[in-house]
Amino acid sequence: MLSEDLLSILRCPLNPSQARLVLEGEHLTCAQCRLRFPIKDGFPVLIVEEAELPAGCESTSDLPCQKREGN
Repeated sequence: MLSEDLLSILRCPLNPSQARLVLEGEHLTCAQCRLRFPIKDGFPVLIVEEAELPAGCESTSDLPCQKREGN
């Protein structure tokens, strides 16, 4: 189980200044782009290549945070 203190500081690595992560079962889900990061042995794995893409996205370049102007 991840502590509330840890959850309050974790951010999505694709948009760390904006996107909080939300605990959903055995995953942390980005509140902005819905990318899902696994939790393995009690540790969040915030590696984009190991994350699960949301429905409708075939790659990280399809994520809303990556399509913003200037990215």
